[in-house]
Amino acid sequence: MLAVSSDLAYVEDAFTWARDRALAWVQTGDGNLPSYWAGYPSRPMFYSRDVCHQAAGAHLLGLDAENFAMFRHFARSATPARKWFPIWAFHFDGRIAALDYHSDEHFVREIPAVFDLTYRALEQYDWTGDRRWIDDPDLAAYYRHSAGEFVAAHDGDGDGIPEAGGTADIFLGTATYNEREAPLLVAGDGLATQYAVLRKLGRHAEAGKIQATYDGWWNGDHFARGITKDGLDFDWGLESHTLVPLFGLSGSGERNERFLDYLEEQMEAHPPLNIESFSYWPEFLFDHGRVESAWRWTKHLIDSRDDYPEISFTVVEHLVAGLLGLRPDAPNATLTVTPHLPAEIGNLIVDNLPIGGWTLRIQQEGRRSTEVTVHSGPGLLTVIVGSETHSLAPGRTVRVVHPKDLS
Repeated sequence: MLAVSSDLAYVEDAFTWARDRALAWVQTGDGNLPSYWAGYPSRPMFYSRDVCHQAAGAHLLGLDAENFAMFRHFARSATPARKWFPIWAFHFDGRIAALDYHSDEHFVREIPAVFDLTYRALEQYDWTGDRRWIDDPDLAAYYRHSAGEFVAAHDGDGDGIPEAGGTADIFLGTATYNEREAPLLVAGDGLATQYAVLRKLGRHAEAGKIQATYDGWWNGDHFARGITKDGLDFDWGLESHTLVPLFGLSGSGERNERFLDYLEEQMEAHPPLNIESFSYWPEFLFDHGRVESAWRWTKHLIDSRDDYPEISFTVVEHLVAGLLGLRPDAPNATLTVTPHLPAEIGNLIVDNLPIGGWTLRIQQEGRRSTEVTVHSGPGLLTVIVGSETHSLAPGRTVRVVHPKDLS
């Protein structure tokens, strides 16, 4: 089982709580699909948005069968009658959750979820190397439909970007995960998830058009959260802003840094009312090198001890993949590790880490050195740490000392 130890007892306590709480949400067996709770504790269901965001933590905890079964169940639900939207929520036995579904014309649907399911499913292929994630007929068809038929069915102006109805009724469909912004026709998180999927599928020319569109949303200080019937809307947008750097749409360089500054200011001044919205923040802050801020918001999630399932699953992800800066590529037998320890943590050890068929131990000493041990696996694993690349056979260890400017 995945294990975490550190010189900071707070980290160990947080991991133990998050691991145990996440595993307690598993619902597999007794007539249920392989599944885990993914939604409000008062609703015995799994929701598409939540499953997408819990999947990485679930993999780290060994819940690959549950991830696969739930993603495939969503994939199967996206039909022509539903205009290629997947069902929003299911009960653990696979039944559609009537709370969020009235008919094929009237059910909760949010554009980012369509692309998020594809992106996160393919991300599971990166973590596991399990070819079912690309060869399964239902999943493979869903990937095609999400980037093809779905877009065509909802692209009223022919620009390659699906639009929502611009109403406040989530049963008629919204452009964003932030349901308080329902009147948006196009939202930043919908655009960012579509962009990420196109890149994941190798459709770089189409992704470039999305990028060019978003570049036009800049006002000199920050990007718009989306488009309303009156034009670009530059108000603070929560997910319609924060998911943009998470999926890479804001790029890199000076403008991205100014945008991240804006996001951090707004996150402090106008935090969300719902705890699950916070759970994205460490992910994109770690990704963009804002380590202390990422750790500040990780601790916010930890200290909440909130019983929303997404919190425990994402805390596991942040404490492992976030702090170590893991980028798996199991199909190509490769793992990239980037030091992300904040000043408060002197060392972090993650053991029994699953990457494809390999099991690893990673020891991080501040930002000074990284030691990787391959316990077992099907062959050589390429490990990229900083500027160094090493091929490790099972039973081998490498220690990389980082330049002084990383300390």
